[in-house]
Amino acid sequence: MPPEHPLRNLLIDCRIALRRAGAGDQGAALGGRIDAAIREIDRGQASAAAAVEEPSQGRTSSQQVALAWQTACRGLMLAQPQIYSELRDKVMGLLDQRELRDPDQELLAAEAEAQRLHSELAALRTRLNEMILRAGQAQTALGTLRDALEEATREMTGADAYRDAQSLALARVEWLANRQSSAVAAPAGAAVEQGPMPSQALLQAVAGGSREFSQVQREWVVGEALGLTGWSMTPVELLAKGDAWLASKILEGQQPAG
Repeated sequence: MPPEHPLRNLLIDCRIALRRAGAGDQGAALGGRIDAAIREIDRGQASAAAAVEEPSQGRTSSQQVALAWQTACRGLMLAQPQIYSELRDKVMGLLDQRELRDPDQELLAAEAEAQRLHSELAALRTRLNEMILRAGQAQTALGTLRDALEEATREMTGADAYRDAQSLALARVEWLANRQSSAVAAPAGAAVEQGPMPSQALLQAVAGGSREFSQVQREWVVGEALGLTGWSMTPVELLAKGDAWLASKILEGQQPAG
C-alpha cells in the first residue's frame, strides 16, 4: 500500500476544521474544493498502486481493495462521522479476533449439519414405526394365547384369587400340566371313583401313594384344604404339595378334635 500523501492529510485536517467552524456558504464552497482535491490525490495514489501490481495477476490486488476501502472510508468520515466511528469500531473488533470466519462458509456448514440430522431423524422414525408394529403383533399373539389358555382351563377353579394376568396364566399352565400328568399316571383299567367328594378309603389310598385323585376330586380337595389351612396358601401352592399331602390334610381335618 502506498504511503499517506502529506498534502492529503493536510486537506483532510482543513476540511474537518471547516466543518467544526461552520463557515457558512463560503466554507461549504471551500469544503467542496477540498473534497475534490482529496479525491484527486486518492485517484493518483490508486493509479500508482495499480502500476506497481504485476500484470499477470488478472484480478484486483489486495492493495487496490484496501486502497478502495480506505478512500470510501475517508469520504464517509467527512460526510457521516458517526457512521464512520461505528464502522471503525466494528473493524477493530474483528481484527482483534484470532481468526476471521466467512459467514457464507458457516452457513453452508450449518445447512449440511441440518441435512445430516434430518436424515438421522428419518431413520429413527422408521425404526420406531417398525418397533410399534412388532409390539402390536406381539400383543395380539399374547391375547390369542391367553384366550386359548382360558378356554382349555374352563374347569379350573379359584381363578379369581389371582391379582394379575401373568400369575393367572402361569397357574393355568400348571393346572394343565398337572392334569396331563394325572391322566398319564393313572393305571389302565383302574377303577376311578365318580363324584367330587372322595371316600375315606380313597383318601387313605391317596395318602399312602397308591392312588391319585381325579380332576373333579382334586378340585374339591383343594377347596377343602383352603379352609383347613386358613386361606394361608393359594390354590397353586396347594396343588404343588401333591395329592398325598392334600389327602393327609383332609384326613387330619376329619379327625375329631381331642
